[in-house]
Amino acid sequence: MKRFFGLLMALTIAAGSSAVSAAELPAIHSETYVVMDAASGQVLLERGAHNRMYPASITKILTSALALEHLRETGGSLDDKHTMTYEATHSIDRGSTHIALTEEEVVTVRDLLYTTMIESANDSANGLAEYTAGTLDAFPELMNRKAAELGAVDSHFVNSSGLHDPEHYTSAYDMALITKWALGIDGFRDVFGATEYTVPVTNKQPKERNVGTHHHMLVESKYYYEGTTGGKLGWTPEARHTLVTLAERNGLELICVVMRSTSQYEKYEDAAALLDACFADYSSCEIQTAQYAREAIPVYDGEAKVGEVSILSETLAFARPATVAKADIKGELIAPERYEKGAEIAPKLRFTDREGRQLAELPLAWEYQEAPLPAVPAAAQTEEPSSASTFPLSPLEIALVVFALLIGALFLIRERNLRKRRKQRKERAARLAAGVIDVAPEFQRRPERRLPAPAQQSTASRRQRENSPRRRYPRGRGG
Repeated sequence: MKRFFGLLMALTIAAGSSAVSAAELPAIHSETYVVMDAASGQVLLERGAHNRMYPASITKILTSALALEHLRETGGSLDDKHTMTYEATHSIDRGSTHIALTEEEVVTVRDLLYTTMIESANDSANGLAEYTAGTLDAFPELMNRKAAELGAVDSHFVNSSGLHDPEHYTSAYDMALITKWALGIDGFRDVFGATEYTVPVTNKQPKERNVGTHHHMLVESKYYYEGTTGGKLGWTPEARHTLVTLAERNGLELICVVMRSTSQYEKYEDAAALLDACFADYSSCEIQTAQYAREAIPVYDGEAKVGEVSILSETLAFARPATVAKADIKGELIAPERYEKGAEIAPKLRFTDREGRQLAELPLAWEYQEAPLPAVPAAAQTEEPSSASTFPLSPLEIALVVFALLIGALFLIRERNLRKRRKQRKERAARLAAGVIDVAPEFQRRPERRLPAPAQQSTASRRQRENSPRRRYPRGRGG
């Protein structure tokens, strides 16, 4: 599956490139070649780009980049020490390129990187393999895994150095793709563009070792090429001459790979001619992605929205043909209206000219954010409360709360009794007014006593009252 997607990506980029006619070039002696825009991965020129070829020492681009990636992931340093093993120092032909590292010699990762890239030392490459993977046998698995991730589907590696093996092969396109990835790793450009290095004294070597580049396009020579910033060459009888060159002019950075050149110097002539043609016919074009981005793209699991994908704002660059004005370039976001959970998320920005011909198709940076989960009801929460939540108040605060509750309760009782009494008074008053209630005997009005008629009173009683003395009271006193 990875090989399928890698091949699909390669064909998409190749289809989107505007190739310069090979008839306009001088004769190219290398059997296969590729010129790739380092920013976008566009293939500007190619011949036999996917033909499987023996790479020789340009393999060490992948070896060095993997070591630097491992260094970054583990938080290591270029000054980390590595002790060379018997296998690393004795598994190479002494007739091949090396710097005479010996068993149990202690060197730094920096020493190994610079001597691998500049001098193409096979013993140093073995040291990097051991430092990165632990053993020489484990390192090719890392190489092939990375190649698959990058879409380098025409490659298979069996060692760190590029010494010939029938099962160790790659293609011009794959080497350009691997180099493009390596350029993004911290520290790789420094090593890739270095022209000399000195290995200090070690525990096994009392003298310094000086090395210098053999890439003639990097240094003052007949084949020096203006704008060259890095490169790696290789040679074996089976691979013939191979070369990877990085050059930049006016903001346009190109990777040129030539493979199976017939002579030592033809590879430089071929690379220079290919680079000249591309620098003449292309220029760097920068585009801000913000103007093409739309609202976040939802991600669904069935009918439930589980998240969303947001396109990040960035500046993209690609090689614009000289025949196409920047104002005539149209950008189109290639992404679905919604993603299904588990589907590949790979938004792209496709650029076309006025006639609709594709110029480039570039991947976009994005980020995923999960949708917030619905609130869980309190009754459904099974987590036991902690001791802190069980007693959130101090004893004094608890006493104050109890006292306040008691005062409140007394106030409520008093109010209830008052309301009850008012109600009873109103009800009694209403009954009294209606005459439906008996008054207690002590409050009832007593009937008036009837005195006997004067005629009926006895003569003796009357005489008695008349003859009885009368009490007189002083004025001013009430009776």
